[in-house]
Amino acid sequence: MTDIDDFAPELFGLWPARRAYDGGPPEALDEDKARAVAGACMLETKSAPSPAEELRVLLNEMTSEMREQFAAFRELRKAAEQTASAGGDDAAAKLARADLKAATDAMSLIVRTLEKIDQLQRQFARDREQAAEESEAARGLDHVKTRFLALIEERAETRARQLLAEWQRDGAPPADDGPAVANREAEPG
Repeated sequence: MTDIDDFAPELFGLWPARRAYDGGPPEALDEDKARAVAGACMLETKSAPSPAEELRVLLNEMTSEMREQFAAFRELRKAAEQTASAGGDDAAAKLARADLKAATDAMSLIVRTLEKIDQLQRQFARDREQAAEESEAARGLDHVKTRFLALIEERAETRARQLLAEWQRDGAPPADDGPAVANREAEPG
């Protein structure tokens, strides 16, 4: 169930917005109303599947299709071998040999295609693994940054408590108005 057009609420049932206490049967939904109710129940996705993910799914579907075609050509080849070896009609044997060659060529092409699909899938797996490692490294950097900021906060808190304790014990420190006051005191007056 990845698309609202494929969603069939009658198969899954819907939680009503409020309970119906009248005991009557729930009202039937027409298609438009059912789509509106189903749309309200669906989670909103912010992003579509990535092109790499779509390609991975496509490659898996192609592999499945190629497997079925390979099995069909294998059966065709077996039938052609039996017809060719039966030793009956020359025309039928010649046609069987042509079918045998065509089936063998098709199977060879399917095998090469499956090898390419496998190569692409392995590359995608390596790319996903590399992206996961890079993500982990980035998370590690974030963790170090967070730990460093927490350490700064902890030291600042400790220093603030120390200054507060000194102030409570000794009183307020003398006011330091900075360089402007120092320059006025140095000037002859």
